[in-house]
Amino acid sequence: MAKKIRATMEAKAEGGVTVDAKVQRGQESWTFIYITLGFAISIEGTVISMMPLSFPWNVIIYVIVAFLTGWAWIESGWVHNKLLGIKARYETKGR
Repeated sequence: MAKKIRATMEAKAEGGVTVDAKVQRGQESWTFIYITLGFAISIEGTVISMMPLSFPWNVIIYVIVAFLTGWAWIESGWVHNKLLGIKARYETKGR
């Protein structure tokens, strides 16, 4: 599943530079994004279960937080860039 993201930047300079870029994420990038989404939702579920909340409120809060996290992970280009930047930084790090 490749998702195309279109980014446009205009710089107001003497030359009036315009940059237009298209980013297409590959299968490896999406796999990493989905795996980190699973870890994040698991951690959020653990934290919410440790809160002193009664039955209906902990489920309601978990559903809301999981929905917002899933939306941010899947739809936000900024989150994608941060996750893949962290991945690239640790992949190139010497061991």
